Amino acid sequence: MEKLHDSHLSKLSNVTIRPATAGTLEEEINRIIEEEPREHPLHLLDLDDLVRKHLVWLRCMSRVIPFYAVKCNDDPAILASLAALGTGFDCASEAEMRTILALGVTPDRIIFAHPIKSIQALAFAKTHGIRRMTFDNECELKKVAREYPEAELVLRIRHDSDRVLIALGKKFGCDARGDGRQLLARAKELGVSVIGVSFHVGCGSLDADCFYHAIASARSVFDYARNELGMRLWLLDVGGGFPGDNDKPIDEYARAVTRGLNEFFPVEDDSVYVLGEPGRFYVGSAVTLLTTVQGKKVVRDDAGQIQQMMYYINDGVFGTLFDWLSLREIKDLKRAVPLVRREREHERTFPTTIWGPTCDSTDIVCEDVDYPEHHIGDYIVFENLGAYGITFATNFNGFPKPTVEVYVKDDTWNMLHSIACKDWKQKTLTFFESILGEQPAPRTEQL
Repeated sequence: MEKLHDSHLSKLSNVTIRPATAGTLEEEINRIIEEEPREHPLHLLDLDDLVRKHLVWLRCMSRVIPFYAVKCNDDPAILASLAALGTGFDCASEAEMRTILALGVTPDRIIFAHPIKSIQALAFAKTHGIRRMTFDNECELKKVAREYPEAELVLRIRHDSDRVLIALGKKFGCDARGDGRQLLARAKELGVSVIGVSFHVGCGSLDADCFYHAIASARSVFDYARNELGMRLWLLDVGGGFPGDNDKPIDEYARAVTRGLNEFFPVEDDSVYVLGEPGRFYVGSAVTLLTTVQGKKVVRDDAGQIQQMMYYINDGVFGTLFDWLSLREIKDLKRAVPLVRREREHERTFPTTIWGPTCDSTDIVCEDVDYPEHHIGDYIVFENLGAYGITFATNFNGFPKPTVEVYVKDDTWNMLHSIACKDWKQKTLTFFESILGEQPAPRTEQL
């Protein structure tokens, strides 16, 4: 860990930091709202929330090493903070690997978790010693055997959740008992090292028990490799799909994963290194979006009664609310409903539609929600916008992406600096005990 020192947070010299010695996030939002209306939307990134999520993971998923999914939100403050906290990273491209390596993260803390990799990206991984990577088909296996024979491969099996925001199995993953067994045998013929099994139940899984059954499926692959091929697999990757909104706890999912590990990969059994690829869990609730009302339309009936309030704000589905465009029809999904601020909770509400800033009529943030009346120049606030919003955003119609400002309490900021050294783990535990009054459950694996 010697390479960690202060290279992580020193990369943030161009990031706007709002230290908050005593103020809460709500107070910080109120201070921003009291300022002049903004031309551009604002993402307020709460690093305290990120650190709390890390603590929850350590406590609830003590056997699972977190490898943060960079694609979920690649903000420099998030990546630098997680690098200092000692997480691993799930990278899907040369650009993501390059970014993480630039933070001083060692190659063993990176998994190249894209089942289909370009030859150029493989060459980059080989040059920089990033050996762990996933695959799910014979063509990819042959490509890796040819371009990077020293790689350590992880077989990605398909195990889809029945209730999921974004299904991934249609694109990636092989059948555990069919193609998976054939691929293991083919890898042995090619002399390529397969070290483990991975799965991804889908982005935003709404079925916690799916993780238990996926772990059982992975166990069958481990047993086949050992009993039929004489191969020892030692890595299990439980993927992502964990909830991250502030009203969606991870407890049910953690229980399903823990039950699966205890039953199919008990600690007393052969040592198995378990990792996960959380993205939404770490950052979903870490970002609050502050938008400004730039236009307003009041729709009345023939009697002059208000039928609908329409607001036109400076962010929308072609910006950081893009996630909602693709997921709008899913019944279990919480819509992008704006926050009703505390001081307006008792005001009269009206049926409200909120539009994004572009000329496209599909740029609808939400429809027919009950919401207090707002005026041009007022702020409208949305919570839980940390996952995929900024990475999905476009500049359609020339509208800019949000500015990002980092909110962090002094204690947290100082802790992140202090642990960016070889004794980061002990200092992290000391911080959790002194600030939060408790320590996470002990880890059974080391990065």
